[in-house]
Amino acid sequence: MADKPSLKSKVQTFAILTILIGFPLLSWYYLKTGYNYQMEARSELKEYGKLPAFNFTNHIGGIYSSDSLENAMSVIAFFGNDGKINQEMFNVMRKLNTQFGENKNLELLIVSIESQLNALGVLESIYAINQFDEKQHHFVTSSNADIQKWIGEGIKVPTKWTEKENAPTEINLEVNKSGTIEDYPFLVLVDKNQMIRNFYHVDKTDEVKRMVEHIALLLPREVKPDFEMKKKKEM
Repeated sequence: MADKPSLKSKVQTFAILTILIGFPLLSWYYLKTGYNYQMEARSELKEYGKLPAFNFTNHIGGIYSSDSLENAMSVIAFFGNDGKINQEMFNVMRKLNTQFGENKNLELLIVSIESQLNALGVLESIYAINQFDEKQHHFVTSSNADIQKWIGEGIKVPTKWTEKENAPTEINLEVNKSGTIEDYPFLVLVDKNQMIRNFYHVDKTDEVKRMVEHIALLLPREVKPDFEMKKKKEM
């Protein structure tokens, strides 16, 4: 009669099966889950047209134009008349700097809608109070007519958000040629090719979180200097 396998041999067999089968299956599951997650996130990034060209004045009287965004991604926010929305927007823009401030490929623009109400001295004071990063944050403005046209006819206004189960949210844009835009409570995500990819409610936490995930997907990776040195040594 054959001897029954000992407890030790059973444990060893289990360990071997785990290494040969369990770990590869687990790795495949996580890779598959991550891939599906990325595909879902990417499907939410549409193309809503090119960011219209602009030539604005920054908070200290300098020039900041669309040429300044060459090969860089950007998040564009708007400073309007609603104090609560403005403060939420400032908070989001500071947090983006905290998370992505070391990446030179992301620009954070805050556009003042009412230039007549917000003189450069006022903008400079707001900029300083909010402790914005001079390298990444850009507080800009222009004449009211230029700003209204740039937003209303260039970027356009999201008017209808259709949320679908198991499908990306559909955003309808409307041209605003008449009337005055006093507040624009949306964050606009623009890729490095100056294509508008998505809009997010600045006061909706879930949308802001999703924007951060979208930025991480689109943001070009920066090559670390030590990695470059290793590559040179290997050549």
